[in-house]
Amino acid sequence: MTTNVSSLKNKVVKAGSWVLVGHVVSQLIRLGGNLVLTRLLVPDMFGLMAVVTVFLTGINMFSDLGIAQNIIQSKKTGDARYLNTAWTVQVLRGVVIFVLMLMISGSILLANQAGLFPVLSVYADPLLPALLAVMSISGLIAGFNSLNIAVHNRELQLKNIVAIELLSQALGLIAMIGLAWYYQNVWSLVFGTLCSAFIKMAFSHHVYFGALPKFMWDKPSVKEVFHFGKWIFGSSIFTFFAGQGDRILLGGLVTSAELGVYTIAFFLAMAFKEIVRKVMSSVFYPALSEVARTRPDELKTIYYRIRQKLDIAVMIVVGLMASSGHYIIAFLYDDRYIEAGWMLEILSLSILFLGTTMAGVVLMALGNTKSIMMMTATSTLFLFVSVPVAFHFWGMQGAVAAIALNALVEIPIIFYMMRRYQLLSWFNEFRMWPLFFISYFIGNHLSDRLFL
Repeated sequence: MTTNVSSLKNKVVKAGSWVLVGHVVSQLIRLGGNLVLTRLLVPDMFGLMAVVTVFLTGINMFSDLGIAQNIIQSKKTGDARYLNTAWTVQVLRGVVIFVLMLMISGSILLANQAGLFPVLSVYADPLLPALLAVMSISGLIAGFNSLNIAVHNRELQLKNIVAIELLSQALGLIAMIGLAWYYQNVWSLVFGTLCSAFIKMAFSHHVYFGALPKFMWDKPSVKEVFHFGKWIFGSSIFTFFAGQGDRILLGGLVTSAELGVYTIAFFLAMAFKEIVRKVMSSVFYPALSEVARTRPDELKTIYYRIRQKLDIAVMIVVGLMASSGHYIIAFLYDDRYIEAGWMLEILSLSILFLGTTMAGVVLMALGNTKSIMMMTATSTLFLFVSVPVAFHFWGMQGAVAAIALNALVEIPIIFYMMRRYQLLSWFNEFRMWPLFFISYFIGNHLSDRLFL
């Protein structure tokens, strides 16, 4: 038993190191590219791309069957028929995404011609339909990504996966910056994104990852994919609205420039959150799935052992960010983006509950995807009710505060489900919270000394 625990710990530490380093480098690349691009392009273009990205993400999540997650959890992953069938389903999903994006593009064009959108809103921009149509190609490309990567992820062999992601991101960004410097228009962001998607797809088929996939339709495998994915499908729809609904709603309430400024604040606030989520999905989920399959009696202990380290990092980072966001924006960006400072400070508070929401990874490892859907449905409903109301009474500040507080509504469901599985520890849930207040005080004190 001790050997198994030690072996898993070593695999988790090694895989976690690769994911952590890779995602930190990824966020630094994004930040560096963002700083360059904000000087080459105007805020309106980032507002437009924010809406395009929301639609593409939405269709991706609306059609999500949890294929990669299924491969990580399934006992049939070693069966070539199962993997080839899953890849065939993924390719068909990519075609669906491509067609749906074209349909949305055409619908927005017709709506614009009919004057259905407010004149100054992002949706009324005449470029939006064309941008959506071209970006639909990225969904088609991603459909051909090899699922051998998910197999390596299952085994926590992440070194080369991280390398592919960083390489595709870096080359896509180089293309993006080059096009932005020469043409200085929003199309540079689109074609840079397509370049990155194609490079990732091509390298995923490298011989290192295994045999090339083949088109196959094995009915038992199809049944397993759809059985596992039915709740993932519903959960992903609500996850999209909960995670992207802020830009959907603001796109109809503010101008492209205002949405562009908000997008900068959102990007910086979510950078740390994305790092943690990447580690959760790529490392913690496979590891906890293995524990749930082989020694479920140790699941609670191992979960809170991971949580302790995660909560320490979250409380320190959020405390510093919430106390000095306006200084960070003033240091990194020019005066056009100064309003992003207070937005960053408020949005960072949503990260406080990241450790608690990690319970979703445990529920997924136990195969309880229905609870994930319930959680995301609740937060989605709250977001779409609270943001318009808050914007009506308190303007942009009220809307941003409502967005930041959205994570709170999932917590009662999380505690209920964790208690039901006898996995909840009240002491472990709250013991690291004092670190946030200490970190906030230190960050406020240091910011005043460094920037004033």
